[in-house]
Amino acid sequence: MDDREFLRAFHEGSLPGTELRHRGHLRLAWLVLKSHPRREAEEIIAREIPRFAEFQGAAGKYHETQTRFWVRVIAHALAEGPDATGIDELIESFPILLEKDLPYRHWSKEVFDSLESRKHWIPPDLKPLPA
Repeated sequence: MDDREFLRAFHEGSLPGTELRHRGHLRLAWLVLKSHPRREAEEIIAREIPRFAEFQGAAGKYHETQTRFWVRVIAHALAEGPDATGIDELIESFPILLEKDLPYRHWSKEVFDSLESRKHWIPPDLKPLPA
């Protein structure tokens, strides 16, 4: 599925849940960041992922801090790396993006896995995020 179809299906809620696993979240962030500044992209994604989760019957799975973290990491990679024509190229330049445990370099497990972190943005308690 091309990027336009991916975004359309995501916004309609018809994207299969299997398409929005880790790599799908990275792709979504990359696509939204291509058209919006980071803060705006972060707000769009933080609003739309819970909506998508409701369509999928998984409303309780949303994690605010995790969502905002990955948008910020993708934005940082875009700012620091070469122009990528797709998420695969960006990942090729920054394979660290595939490390699902990357947030734990910045948050303790206790803080990141907390109910508060799932509901609200919680700043890192171990190491600041890159600017």
